[in-house]
Amino acid sequence: MNRFFISTPLGFENTALQEMKEIWPYLLGKDAKTHSLPFPEVAVLMGGLEFETELFQALQLNFFLKTANRLLLRMTSFRTKDLPKFYQKFKSLPWKEYLHHANVDWEVAAQKSRLNNEKRLQESAEKALQEIFAGQNGDSTCAAIYIRMEDDLCTISLDATGEHLHKRGWTVLKGEAPMRETIAAELLREMIGEATPAEVSSVNLCDPMMGSGTFLTEARGLWSGQFQRDYSFKQWKKCPKLFLSPSFALNYEIPARAPFKAVLGMDINPEMPEIGLKNFNEVEAQLKAYQRDEFKSQEHKFWVQDALQGVDLPGPLWMVVNPPYGERLPVAGKGGLKTLAAELCRLYKPQKLGILYPEKDRVQPAPNGYQIEKELKINNGGIRCLFTILTPL
Repeated sequence: MNRFFISTPLGFENTALQEMKEIWPYLLGKDAKTHSLPFPEVAVLMGGLEFETELFQALQLNFFLKTANRLLLRMTSFRTKDLPKFYQKFKSLPWKEYLHHANVDWEVAAQKSRLNNEKRLQESAEKALQEIFAGQNGDSTCAAIYIRMEDDLCTISLDATGEHLHKRGWTVLKGEAPMRETIAAELLREMIGEATPAEVSSVNLCDPMMGSGTFLTEARGLWSGQFQRDYSFKQWKKCPKLFLSPSFALNYEIPARAPFKAVLGMDINPEMPEIGLKNFNEVEAQLKAYQRDEFKSQEHKFWVQDALQGVDLPGPLWMVVNPPYGERLPVAGKGGLKTLAAELCRLYKPQKLGILYPEKDRVQPAPNGYQIEKELKINNGGIRCLFTILTPL
């Protein structure tokens, strides 16, 4: 058994836990068949989840968690105020079981500790690795090691993810001021809430200011794996051979389904629907590669349209929007963000409207005929925002 930490954006911890519970029954065992390990006991911490399980199962969480940042393998935790003790502890860890050489990336953070010089901590760890591998350095880094000192507690971890998990490996093009995919996934799950899969599958989801289509591509792949991007654990000596096979994803017995009946996107910028379509098509191409005969294309339509001019849309209808704001506010339409929610409700009468906007432009009171079902605080690219979900009275 190993100990792991799933890093998440603040406030996303419980959603990531729910994702983990949903996918756990479908993970593979070493025989490439669905496993039977019990769900682990998970500690929900600020900024992530900590738990113990087998390495083989934990690594697969990289493929499926949409609201997480990364997966870390905890190598050890210990208390120390002494640099020589830190050095000896670091050197005693089984690095040769995982690493090919001493060339690694470092993430070092220290606070409220006697050992608070991050540079010296890294130099000590580098010296230990050089001695372990007798100065062997590859042409490129083979891993990333995380060292954290807080209140004299040292935690050393090995990154199992690589690039941040919001980089799905299926976005071809980005628009201006794109939203992170992890945020889009979190907000979509908040909108879905307690709705059953059958209820959601009857709904048409529309983004009236789609940009590059992040909400819509995330909606398409919300319950699907990401297998075509790279993960750092695949460079480990201890990487299970199954995950190095180009066809291992075919072993998963996960129901292939599109969450929504159809996804619809419009944008006043004539370039954006085409960009969104390319991104959406790439998602579908990757899903088809491992779903094979079970794959069914998601009904979709992206077109150039000023959403505030109104257009007939099929129901039942949910709308989700991350409208332009800040310097891009003029393209949001007359009246700005404070009246945008009211206009969308008046024009389209959605059963749900989820809108992300700066905290200072709070939707208050709710538009006529609507109520605020939920309001969440979100950090979107360094801007303090609110995500408000409106439903009819």
